Amino acid sequence: MTPNTITKNISLRKQRTDFAEQVLGPIFFDFCHRLHLHFLSYDNRDAAFLFCTRAGLRLKYLYELFLETQKCDIPKNLHHLLWISRYMSAKGIFQRNPNAAYQVIAGEFSHTITRNMLPCLLPSYEWEAIGKKYDFTKEFSQETLSAKPNEHVLQQVFATASPFGDVLRKHYKQQAQLFEQQLSNLTKGKDVAVLIDSGWQATTQRLLMEGYPEIDWQGLYFGRMGSRHKNNWHFFNVIGLMFECYGYLTSKPETCIFYYHHIVEDLLEPSLPSVEYLEFDPQSNSIQPPKAYTNANYWSPKNGEEHYQGVVNYFHNCQNTQSLLEIRQKSREAWLNLDQKIRFPSPEDVDLLEVRSRSADFGKAEKNPVLLRRPRSMMERDKHIRLRHALWKQGQLALDFPSQYQQKQQDFSNANESDSLAKDALPEPNTDLPTVAVITRTKNRPVMLKRAAESVAKQRFQDLVWVVVNDGGDPEEVDRIVEQSPADLRKVIIVHNPKSLGMEAASNCAIAASKSKYLVIHDDDDSWQPQFLAQTVEFLENPPVSSMRGVIAHAKRISEVIIDDEYIEVIDSCLYNEWVKTVPLYEMASMNMFAPISFLFSREVYEEIGGFDEQLPVLGDWDFNIRFLMKYDIGVIPEPLANYHHRDHLKSGSYSNSLQGAISKHQMYEAIVRNRGLRQMNTDGGMSVASILSFGKATYDIRGIAQQIMWNMDKLKT
Repeated sequence: MTPNTITKNISLRKQRTDFAEQVLGPIFFDFCHRLHLHFLSYDNRDAAFLFCTRAGLRLKYLYELFLETQKCDIPKNLHHLLWISRYMSAKGIFQRNPNAAYQVIAGEFSHTITRNMLPCLLPSYEWEAIGKKYDFTKEFSQETLSAKPNEHVLQQVFATASPFGDVLRKHYKQQAQLFEQQLSNLTKGKDVAVLIDSGWQATTQRLLMEGYPEIDWQGLYFGRMGSRHKNNWHFFNVIGLMFECYGYLTSKPETCIFYYHHIVEDLLEPSLPSVEYLEFDPQSNSIQPPKAYTNANYWSPKNGEEHYQGVVNYFHNCQNTQSLLEIRQKSREAWLNLDQKIRFPSPEDVDLLEVRSRSADFGKAEKNPVLLRRPRSMMERDKHIRLRHALWKQGQLALDFPSQYQQKQQDFSNANESDSLAKDALPEPNTDLPTVAVITRTKNRPVMLKRAAESVAKQRFQDLVWVVVNDGGDPEEVDRIVEQSPADLRKVIIVHNPKSLGMEAASNCAIAASKSKYLVIHDDDDSWQPQFLAQTVEFLENPPVSSMRGVIAHAKRISEVIIDDEYIEVIDSCLYNEWVKTVPLYEMASMNMFAPISFLFSREVYEEIGGFDEQLPVLGDWDFNIRFLMKYDIGVIPEPLANYHHRDHLKSGSYSNSLQGAISKHQMYEAIVRNRGLRQMNTDGGMSVASILSFGKATYDIRGIAQQIMWNMDKLKT
């Protein structure tokens, strides 16, 4: 190797490490933050968190590094390593549900014949007892050996009376017992087990659900994707923290992983073989994987692992605690960058993103290259055949068609997406995620939470997920109320914050725990008419103008009292802000024109403008509305579909409104919000928000004077 080549390789390694630190680092940091929020939501449940090898080895290390750098509270439930793979899980359930094990093994070898499958059914140390050059023709017919593996063939293989059959049955029985003992040691009688892994189709979780139904298996994964042509019954308990999809979605850049998930797998999986068997260690009296694992320093980056090195560097450099909004914004920018490089890479991008050949699972020895830089056979001299065999097809296009790679990739992407739509079309759009996430903030207000649950449950539009964020209140009380409510519990997510984060942080926390197209804040003390979601969703699905990314409905203002913490009595009601026909920015700058209960808006816009400002204890919704209108418009449905409830007589306590209970704070933070806009003159070099807010204050004062004059005139008349 020449000095120039060595220098070039060193330079490329540094570029790959820097790229990973700048792009992959924020993405994995965001993943760990989402994982942490979900962990906290289990604090009131006796759950076992199990990081699945191989990817779980490094996910566990990165999560612990995240906790250390961000000084987060450690979740109550401890997390452990689960020595497992798809192959190991098939062995693990073999005694309990052999047909499910046969099915997954047959599926893995569906591309070949039985003769090629048989050597893979046992690890190398077992073959030493029966001979590596075993003659299968003495036991199986040529028809069986040439057949494609299926459940019937596997039943025949495992039932054969021969040295091979004896060792095979003994091995699978022993591994099933060791695996069951491992689960017993890790779960210790817990009824909930949460798997953490890179994800995709969650085959391992499905097998465990079939083999150990007495355990409530749940999964938290980097991503979830599958085929609509398969029975994904287990997806109900599978959560993709970064994305959930059945194909690439142009509106969601994170789904670019659908085209190149190997970049995540390569980063997370150390250079170790897949766990294919377990051993009992008499010294420690524990179940262990092969010694290759127990002696490995898997968390430390090795040569050639520039992507993992860059991510670790990013975590180490995040010594200052980041807010949720900072984490989300950096992640969003990183996804946009990665999306472009994965879908339409230049040859230079290919060098940055290329990963090692992928090792096969289920005892197979072959390696599958992500890209074919050199033909491995005469046939692969054909560029189109190389494209067919490459795992990252967009990258292969960039290598083989460098002069016209962008057009060819665009053609490939269009064809790929149109084929996907044609084959995987659903009867209704957006069935891969709820249309609306309804966010309910609550804290020690049981009588109101009951009413909010009824309000959500009575909605005629039910393509939703209801996220209840208990911000420092009694978790048992919240769980009991939700469980006894008429809400569909399959569509409920409960987030328990051990300590109160404040209204806006609680909103951000709940939104981060959900997936949806639209968002709406339904506080525990407000309510809706049954047609609220149906009409607001219909409006945003077919807006009068494309710039309308949010919509409000008129509301009723309801004055009420709470009796003995059990009964709500309505004193009076009237229309609230019925004069609002449009939502101009200058009017919004004068005052907050509507309550959160009236406002359905796009999640994409929420992410674009940075969510709710957690530094504002009150008026966070007003600040959010102003920033929303700086980018997009808000439509109006002039019907009272929302109910804005007030306890006017309460100035403090759990049941007081944020407005009534903190009126002095509202006055103080009104000035803070306006002052922040004025200070923007110095940073933006213009008036922008500053002039709008100043004009808005004048408008507000003028309106107040006009109202006072009208009241005085009414008094004179009487």
